[in-house]
Amino acid sequence: MTREEKLDLIKKFESAYAAVDDMISKLPDEALRFVPPIKDAWSINDFLVHFLDADANLSFRIRGAVAEPGVAAPAWDEEAWHASLRYGETDGRRCLELVKGLRAFYGQTLRALVDEDWSKFFIMHATRGRMELAEVLATYRDHVAFHATLIKRDREAWAARKA
Repeated sequence: MTREEKLDLIKKFESAYAAVDDMISKLPDEALRFVPPIKDAWSINDFLVHFLDADANLSFRIRGAVAEPGVAAPAWDEEAWHASLRYGETDGRRCLELVKGLRAFYGQTLRALVDEDWSKFFIMHATRGRMELAEVLATYRDHVAFHATLIKRDREAWAARKA
């Protein structure tokens, strides 16, 4: 991976939450907490809390890959976290602000390593096996985009309910 490719990946990884920010900026709290009448649906607020949990877990993956290449990174059950940690009672907007701060922190770490050989930085994921640093970043960049489609779905369901 070239230096420029790494910098581009870091930039996209770091800015992934901008689209989510735009999607929720004008929504009232009631819309954030609305759960569409779809089996196993989460509210937008739930997704915002989930982002913080996911990126907090990501710290061990990114920083662990660098500090302890090959470190075991456990899988985590997002549904169990959602069910047990009362996401609906947590301030999702605050979680989004915190997660954007984490991404800036990770970006700073990654830019300091941009001239290193990233193939030597990897984790051993419990279900995916060996994941090199670039793959971890791409996975978490895409994680936001995946959930953004569900946030859009929830926004549309909210709007249809109010119409």
